[in-house]
Amino acid sequence: MSEDLLADLDDLGEDDEESLPQTLQLSTRKRAANEMDQDDNEDNDDNDDSDDHDEDMEGGADTETPEVILPDIKNIADVATNSRMRSILQKIDVAKAVPRREAIEGGAVEDDPEYPLIVAANNLTADIDTEMIRITKFIRDKYAPKFPELETLIVNPLDYVRTVKAIGNEMDLTQVDLQSFLPTATVMVVTVTATTSNGKPLPAAQLDTVVQACDMVAELDVGKRKILDYVESRMGFVAPNLSALVGSATAAKLMGAAGGLTALSKIPGCNIKVLGATRKVNTGLSILGQGRHAGFLSQADFILRIPSEYRNKAVQFAADKCALIARIDCARACPDGSQGKTMREEVDRKIERLQEPPPGKHTKALPVPAEGPKKRRGGRRARKQKEGMQMTELRKQQNRMSFGVAEEEIGQQFGSTKGMGLVGGAPGKIRAAVADKKVKVSFNQKKYAKFNQGSSGATSGLSSSLAFTPVQGLELENPEARNAASISSNSNAIKSSEITSDWFGSGFNRPKKL
Repeated sequence: MSEDLLADLDDLGEDDEESLPQTLQLSTRKRAANEMDQDDNEDNDDNDDSDDHDEDMEGGADTETPEVILPDIKNIADVATNSRMRSILQKIDVAKAVPRREAIEGGAVEDDPEYPLIVAANNLTADIDTEMIRITKFIRDKYAPKFPELETLIVNPLDYVRTVKAIGNEMDLTQVDLQSFLPTATVMVVTVTATTSNGKPLPAAQLDTVVQACDMVAELDVGKRKILDYVESRMGFVAPNLSALVGSATAAKLMGAAGGLTALSKIPGCNIKVLGATRKVNTGLSILGQGRHAGFLSQADFILRIPSEYRNKAVQFAADKCALIARIDCARACPDGSQGKTMREEVDRKIERLQEPPPGKHTKALPVPAEGPKKRRGGRRARKQKEGMQMTELRKQQNRMSFGVAEEEIGQQFGSTKGMGLVGGAPGKIRAAVADKKVKVSFNQKKYAKFNQGSSGATSGLSSSLAFTPVQGLELENPEARNAASISSNSNAIKSSEITSDWFGSGFNRPKKL
């Protein structure tokens, strides 16, 4: 009975499966296969558990820790494991053994026989940098249980790898020599942080994998340095002007970061300035000395000799010239490097001009006054007014001095003195110059005589016969004699006025009217 029921159910299942769509049948079959795999795995796990249980029962209380399965480092490293890097390094060794001939005059830069090898080596350096970062990320993930804070303290991949290899499973970092490749401040921060870290030693297998990855990064770094040395030795032939401008080492680094001379010629100066810039280290210390956007140009010799306050502008000048020089070298326009030397001199002149002190403040002369025609007219009256205001002869003599002769001085108030110049030729005398008739004020005697005509000969009641003299004290005076003297002076004035009136009395004849 049970067998017949199972057969009917199987027939029903086949009919239903035929009626389902094809996609649903596939999904159902996949689900069934997965369930069967899971059942098999569960059976295997049960068998393993039973075997382990039997072994534990046989071995007593001793238990074994499960083995940690780590991914193979060779699956992550592509450049270090393939033959591309080894072949390029072998070609570099062969090229270094052959003496280099002079640069080809004219033509494109691709016509140089070693240019393909230089471009391939530059491209390989970019791949090496990418792989070093990828392997360093793998090392950070695997070494985090031991020292999780180390990743934030050391950002440079190569320094991080060297530090990990030096520390290993050591818990006391004072026993590890880190000062050979790390700054003193960073070593102090790492040592202090390790004392408070919650990390635990790594298993032996995991530590071996981390050390193997560190060795691989060191091998990549050695290959990269070898490539850069070769490219630097060929810069004088491939890019002579760029080498004359920034140096062979810096030119090789710029070409390596850009991916060749042709790629470098397509980059503007603002981007050449930041080629090779690295991230700043967040150690909690000051980052003022690290600089912002400091690339390969900031590490050139002629830039490092400049004071720090002028380096940014100097790097900008050099980056702009690098963009122009790279195009000249790419077109093989000047194979002797003269254009690079000329632009290097121009950059040096600009840098010297930056370091010059500011110019002093010049005393600006007043502009010439725009004197137009005077409004007053000339003539005798204007000349007389000028003569009345001009400097007297006495003042002119005071302003003059004779050579080698001391002038006279007169004392003034507050203890000051005033020199008299040539006034007074002999000592103890002050001689005034002869009065100028033009400056002398005229006196009208006729008007003065008219004032005295109304006075009578009687003695004034206010007059006195006593005169005070400094010699005899009181002196008696004759008023009559004084009146007689005044009368005689008045008579003389009257006579002169009569003579004048007689001379001008006739007047002028008036013309008769017609």
